[in-house]
Amino acid sequence: MMTEIHLRSASHLDLQEIVALLERCRLPATDVVEIIEAFHVALCDGHIVGCAAAERHGESILIRSVAVEPEYRERGIASRLVEALLIKARGTEARDAYLLSAVAPAYFARWGFSLIPAEEAPPEVTASSAFQRAVQTAALCMRCEFH
Repeated sequence: MMTEIHLRSASHLDLQEIVALLERCRLPATDVVEIIEAFHVALCDGHIVGCAAAERHGESILIRSVAVEPEYRERGIASRLVEALLIKARGTEARDAYLLSAVAPAYFARWGFSLIPAEEAPPEVTASSAFQRAVQTAALCMRCEFH
């Protein structure tokens, strides 16, 4: 039986659970406290089973920290989180979204993300600590323009 998954914006009360999830998924969690408002979480029975963040940098957002507990994968949770972040961003002045992915570029293409050279990302995005960390891991840079 499939348990219902609920999405909502994260709060400071979610900080420890988000950090623990990111660490279990081997993703950086050092600056989560500074950007907690940028996160959305997926909950099942009151526990966080997924998260994703959209950091605002000028007229762009940087999608990052997309993580789902292993036992909850293949249920569309990451897709729902990314979709929620993109819908929210499209309702702002943001013109485009960026992300870096070493393992899932085809996954993100479904939302209109396409590969670009990292140097083509705006300076506000490339200066972010998340972007700098990801570039060092040979992750591929992707952009989705909002229309």
